[in-house]
Amino acid sequence: MNKKEIQDIKELLDTTRGNIISSASRIEFILGSKLQKYFFPKRNNKSTILFWNVLNPMTFDDKISLYESLPYFKKLRGYPKIKEALRFIQKLRNIMAHWDLSENRSNLQNINMFTLVGKYRTIDINQSLMEDFYKNINFLLKRFGYSR
Repeated sequence: MNKKEIQDIKELLDTTRGNIISSASRIEFILGSKLQKYFFPKRNNKSTILFWNVLNPMTFDDKISLYESLPYFKKLRGYPKIKEALRFIQKLRNIMAHWDLSENRSNLQNINMFTLVGKYRTIDINQSLMEDFYKNINFLLKRFGYSR
């Protein structure tokens, strides 16, 4: 692989990373807002304090775990799919933020990423995975009452 091809792959990965992390951040913020509304159905000063001082600083994993632990959400139609979509997005967001590019295993149709944390693992970022990602993003936005 020549330098131009590697540079093109890195640029595509940067764009893909940006899209995934940005979309995941939006879902994380909306989830925090849903949790805020659960604890304070009417927005007021206390709900604002809860959001910015308690919920917003929590990790995405902590917000999902809180969502999963509340009986109200467990009773909602589609809860298992919502939980699954949240975890899928969180996992892919973490991969994009922390894993590295495998240059020798990548091309423009299939970007291979790896981690050495724990045990060696790889993932291929390709059109199919991105379609699944955006399907989950759009599903959550719709379920949470937002649009793309």
